[in-house]
Amino acid sequence: MKLKKAENLSVQMSSMIDIVFLLLIYFIVTAREEITEAHLSVNLPAPGAAKATENKPQLLELEVHQGRYCLNGTPQETNVVESMLMSFGRMDPDMTVMVKVAFDAYAAELVTALDLCDKAGLKNLNVVSLR
Repeated sequence: MKLKKAENLSVQMSSMIDIVFLLLIYFIVTAREEITEAHLSVNLPAPGAAKATENKPQLLELEVHQGRYCLNGTPQETNVVESMLMSFGRMDPDMTVMVKVAFDAYAAELVTALDLCDKAGLKNLNVVSLR
């Protein structure tokens, strides 16, 4: 029996490259950007009858600027802000306080505002930045 000369066997790479590009296009087209807002926790009201609202404010806005505080849009001194937060805290401890911080405010002023809210017993705080 005669042995034939070994033929050069080679794998065609062009079809493999085509498959790789098709998979790449498939994954690019089917990829979705994750929506970060979907992971935020939201406090929804319980189902059932709604509570009767009284004549008390539901939202209190505290603005923190460099060297001054504004409570519901009115500039106030720190001791006045503290006394008003204490009265609001006694009136309704579940009241939401929106703390708006200006870009020029120092971090210590924000910490002071948050400490005043904590001292008044106000726990529902939202901190946002002013533009």
